[in-house]
Amino acid sequence: MKLTKRMLALLTALCLLGTGAALAEDDSDYSLTVVVPSMDLDADDEEDDGFFIEDSEEQQALAALENMDMEIDDSINPDDLELNTSLPDHVVNILLVGIDTRDTTMDEGLQHGDVQIILSISKDTGAVKLTSILRDLYVEIPGYKSKNRINVAYARGGGQLAMRTINRVFEMNIQHYVTINFYGLASIIDAIGGVDVDMTRQEAGAINTYLRKHPPKYDNQDKDYERQPLEKVDGVQHLDGVQAVMYARIRSIDNDFSRTERQRHLLDLLLKTIMQDMTIDKFASLVDTAMPYVQTNVGGATMMELGLAVLGSDIIARAQAGESLVEQHRIPMDETWKYSTENGASVVVFRTVARREENVKALHEFIYGDYYPAP
Repeated sequence: MKLTKRMLALLTALCLLGTGAALAEDDSDYSLTVVVPSMDLDADDEEDDGFFIEDSEEQQALAALENMDMEIDDSINPDDLELNTSLPDHVVNILLVGIDTRDTTMDEGLQHGDVQIILSISKDTGAVKLTSILRDLYVEIPGYKSKNRINVAYARGGGQLAMRTINRVFEMNIQHYVTINFYGLASIIDAIGGVDVDMTRQEAGAINTYLRKHPPKYDNQDKDYERQPLEKVDGVQHLDGVQAVMYARIRSIDNDFSRTERQRHLLDLLLKTIMQDMTIDKFASLVDTAMPYVQTNVGGATMMELGLAVLGSDIIARAQAGESLVEQHRIPMDETWKYSTENGASVVVFRTVARREENVKALHEFIYGDYYPAP
């Protein structure tokens, strides 16, 4: 029983906390514009609160980009996931999706899949790998005649279309997905007692400023609770659920690429917390807290198989030793992409077809150790 509980807790952490750690967006926050303040600018100064908000012109351009891409291609089968059958079956790939909603339920309908991370688990070794995909990457979306940002796929067709899009672009075989929203992430982190994060004074200041200016409705604290601001120092600080969500959303003190690093780092920290101190009571609280905010097609048998594989590895010993529990990758890779303007909106594109193929091969090699072209 104890092994089963721990295994289920682990899979809950991988599939739920993993998705939640990926959440990073504002309703109006859809550009990959890089904003780098001067080194002596405090992150909680009025000039920069750590979160870049698009101006109305950029928002209008992005809306126009989406609207022009509504022509359907009826020649394809909407149920086909376009799986790459050449890939080995000893690794299970799960698409973790963070959606841009703050509602306390999952009933708002389809939203942008603004954060997408491929969670890869080896059934042979229990190895866990994470690959972030930049939300503004401009790609083909199956079923539509024009390209668009990759985060639009989830809004158009949920997990099915999001998986299919990644499978087509990167020659993958993803058949499972997990989706969670802001409220779910904050609630889950609070259920495990928060998380200790080593961060910079700029990051701490950005979190303080945003919570002061924009108190989120997905805060689990009582309305009379007065949260103490984080210290504006470099070093480890304890974050509650909302503060951790804010950490994963910070962008304007650097850029979107750094933000994806924070997301993966937060996931690693959450996994360590789960593996070091998971009691039955904490597990029950975690599952009860998470379920209302999650949508997934991962079945119990798959969770059982993956959980046993991971627990059969040295992950617990590595967690107790304070080591990293995951390997990390990001698409697009450095020097393979550039900015482009489509219908007035800024997007990210691969520099050339060869550069896109370079990313596909590198992704396969990261997950499998070799490249397996689609038949």
